[in-house]
Amino acid sequence: MDAELKEIFGMIIGKLDSLDEKMGTLDEKVGTLDQKVTKNSIDIESIKTDIKTIVEVQKAYIDKNERDHEGIIKLIDQDIGLHSIIIKSLSSDVRGLEEDQKILEREVLTIKRKIG
Repeated sequence: MDAELKEIFGMIIGKLDSLDEKMGTLDEKVGTLDQKVTKNSIDIESIKTDIKTIVEVQKAYIDKNERDHEGIIKLIDQDIGLHSIIIKSLSSDVRGLEEDQKILEREVLTIKRKIG
């Protein structure tokens, strides 16, 4: 019986040694996974910061683009207004010239009649 107990204890100790080795391996793997998780967490935070920066820059570009478009539209509206004023002025000048031409034609006819 003593030999049998020694053999059983030997097997138990062997199994415990095997379990101890497996636990050591698991501890190493868990440690490696913890390091990777920590690195990934740091990478994710860095990516979040980069995305926030990109969003802020993009928003600034959008705002500037909108201001620039508003400025362009304002300039176009002013130019159209200026062109309208110029056209009205030219139109008035042309009408005046037409009236002056008619007056001159009548005077020429009057002079021709008097001469003629």
